[in-house]
Amino acid sequence: MSDSILSAVMRIAKEITRAERGMSVDAELTVVDVADLTAEIIEDDSFQKVALKSLSQAMETNESVLTNNIITDPAKAPVTNTSFTDLRVIVTIPVEGAGAIYLDQHIRNGMFQRDTIDKLSRMVTEAIAQDTPVDLDDLRKIYDSLD
Repeated sequence: MSDSILSAVMRIAKEITRAERGMSVDAELTVVDVADLTAEIIEDDSFQKVALKSLSQAMETNESVLTNNIITDPAKAPVTNTSFTDLRVIVTIPVEGAGAIYLDQHIRNGMFQRDTIDKLSRMVTEAIAQDTPVDLDDLRKIYDSLD
């Protein structure tokens, strides 16, 4: 599967979920494409820690991961809400054998809906099963055809 497919999956998933930011990575966690993420953000240690953990987990389990950027271990949750001004919800979606998609948005913009994420995962599986080149329009058609 080519990098262009990873990019197309990320862009259609960002559009469908209305995520603020997106990134696609290949199987070696090399960035393939980004949307609304600067190099400064991507290179930030705290972003790297959260994004790489979530992307790695999605690729290892071949299941989507919903998380956030502050409380990855409930035992280490802050005792005050001062950290929540920077709280972002995150979803990573594996693209089997090719890499994964990272999406996030500020918590004030709502949560990612599990049924939407599950449908996006099925879209990816269907696109891979077709074993033919797909673009944004093809992915949208596959997504729209799923129940």
